[in-house]
Amino acid sequence: MLVAGGITRPSWAGRAARGETLVEPPRIRSVDGRLRYRLLAEERRAYVAGAWREALVYNGRFPGPTLVADPGDRIDLRLINRLATPTNIHTHGFHVSPEGNADNIFLHIEPGQTFDYRFDLPRDHAPGLNWYHPHDHVNGTPQVFGGMAGAIIIRSEEERRHRLPPIRDRVMVIQAPEWDEEGHLKTWSAGLLASQLRLINGQLNPRVRIRRGETQRWRVVNATVSDFIDLRLDGHVLRQIAADGNPWARAVEPERIHIPPGGRAEVLVTGGDPGTYALRALPTDHGAGFVQPELVLATVECEPGGGPTVAAERLLKPFCDLREFPVENRRTVTFTMRGGFLIDGKRFDHNRTDQVVELGSVEEWTVVNDSPLVHPFHIHINPFQLTHVNGRPIEEPGHRDTLTVDPLGGSITFRTLFADFPGRSVFHCHIVPHSDLGMMAVFEVVPKGQDPSGPVEPDTLCRL
Repeated sequence: MLVAGGITRPSWAGRAARGETLVEPPRIRSVDGRLRYRLLAEERRAYVAGAWREALVYNGRFPGPTLVADPGDRIDLRLINRLATPTNIHTHGFHVSPEGNADNIFLHIEPGQTFDYRFDLPRDHAPGLNWYHPHDHVNGTPQVFGGMAGAIIIRSEEERRHRLPPIRDRVMVIQAPEWDEEGHLKTWSAGLLASQLRLINGQLNPRVRIRRGETQRWRVVNATVSDFIDLRLDGHVLRQIAADGNPWARAVEPERIHIPPGGRAEVLVTGGDPGTYALRALPTDHGAGFVQPELVLATVECEPGGGPTVAAERLLKPFCDLREFPVENRRTVTFTMRGGFLIDGKRFDHNRTDQVVELGSVEEWTVVNDSPLVHPFHIHINPFQLTHVNGRPIEEPGHRDTLTVDPLGGSITFRTLFADFPGRSVFHCHIVPHSDLGMMAVFEVVPKGQDPSGPVEPDTLCRL
């Protein structure tokens, strides 16, 4: 899929011209424990990167609206498909049922059809930033690349009860589409790595205002199909307080905030001396000679004056350290490119169950990448606790659901609790084209002592 050579850096890629003021997607909030909303998926022209361009969008927006709910809420989403291809919805980061009309990625909503999703959030669901996007196999790449994505915020009890200082809470959805000179959406290819626009909330290099001494909370979603985002803000420290919809037990101040495709990071930013600063996406090596160029995602303008602040400790939460629990099973899965984009030498088949796990069990998985390209691992429904990277112990202050695995023998090891929900779901590389080409596998959670459901015949799939 990736072919070395022939990638040129466009003239605009390194420029940091000041753009429009950052505009956030509208927030749709639950009321009295329920959020009802209609999502219309269609191909149409949308205002993106300062011009009207062809896009694939929810409700005419690039990105879609931000949904805001609380643990214990019920979310009813009516999906109307006016695309030319099947689609569906994956609530990336939700700990909910993978079956029926919940986070069931085996559903296929055909063109012209309407489907009602229902997501019942557990009362102890982790607060944080998640997102929704299509997950229809082979159609995921063009639909996510074209703009179909939106953020989801699950509020904490402190947020619900307004117990926190009123700091500015920003949602930043990063997407990386590409159009021709007439505004027609291009087909994704690896050759676009250096030329894709990198947008925040559909804007090219927007201006983000903050006052000196003011603390803001930035909730960042990497909704690109293939980009690794390494964030750095010139002249400032980014304090990470959560990842992948899971609050951390302590704040971390890395040199860069690494967000793989599909990942999320929540950071606190305190305005420094008045002036203009670049929020950068640093160069990222994809392997096999492919390097994503550095660019300016946004221009941050620090202004005189003050503003509300908050101690990071107010936003942190203790987490369940799975290293303290006995492990019931250990597994190794391998990303490979020998004969295609495969997991354990197999191309994705929705009729095949690749891993069977018992409900309520703690397992330790090691994911090995023996290919020349970097791959982000993502598993649905159950987040995990990272314990080792490339065989070395790691002290992570919380859980994740998406993590980068280095190429050429790199590995991650994690522990996860398969809690609450039986059923079939998937784990995969979250470079969406790799997943669409087959780098995805099925796992099934079964009650203890129960046999798996077995192969799913094609005529039993939920296809409308």
